[in-house]
Amino acid sequence: MNRLTSFSAKIQRLAPRQLADYDACHPGTVFAEGLVMDVAQAYELQAAVSQLRRDRGERVIGYKVGCTSKAIRSQLGINHCISGRLYDSEQYLSGAVLPLSRFAELAIEGELAVELSKEPIDEDFSTGGIPDCVSRVFPVVEMHHHVLRGEHRSVGELIANNAIHSGFVGGIGVSRHDFYNERCIDLEGLSIFANNRLLGECSGTALVQTMNSSLKWLTEAVRTRGDRLGAGQIVLTGSAPSLMPIAEGCQIRVDAQPLGSVEVNFIS
Repeated sequence: MNRLTSFSAKIQRLAPRQLADYDACHPGTVFAEGLVMDVAQAYELQAAVSQLRRDRGERVIGYKVGCTSKAIRSQLGINHCISGRLYDSEQYLSGAVLPLSRFAELAIEGELAVELSKEPIDEDFSTGGIPDCVSRVFPVVEMHHHVLRGEHRSVGELIANNAIHSGFVGGIGVSRHDFYNERCIDLEGLSIFANNRLLGECSGTALVQTMNSSLKWLTEAVRTRGDRLGAGQIVLTGSAPSLMPIAEGCQIRVDAQPLGSVEVNFIS
């Protein structure tokens, strides 16, 4: 058995444990035992876990792009973007009430998500506006299992743990068509509140730049791994503010005018 075949066999052994730990809200225990992975191996393990989730009836509805900002890269010790998969079982509507016990050391991000109208093929992401491949833009609260168990923080552990994604709450947002027809040419910015107390914010310019750079990166990244983006998929485009730990029950609200707002109540 060659080295590549041997590691692929190891991935198939690790995937059920990864999923069982995730289901138990105790993700990534194999990394506490000294497991080290490079980027390609970590994406292979992420894909193997995804196949197990699909086999039991869950549906992949898109992707998240992580580590898009300097603040989060500094927090997590990484210098490039990563991606994780989104599942229908972890998508919630604005106003959702979620117990903190569902998460391992919950941390949240406030960001923009997009719904795609088509695969981004030959898309111009340098225009400074909403790309043609987008049908809808909406604010989200993204949740994370903010747990890293390795002796040293590693990009392999982040990726293998599905970019520490654990679900998202989405607002309604605005269609690309209505956004421009209503002459709302500029996003005012994004603000994140906990119990009406401001936690962080970023400018509309930063939001659009992040949206475009994330979509460009993701389109190329998934193609490299033999996948494609397509109509109807959701992409969480990443946050400019840092990851924000949530240690007690509270209401989180993200405002991103003129796209509206989204809120979620975390309870102890």
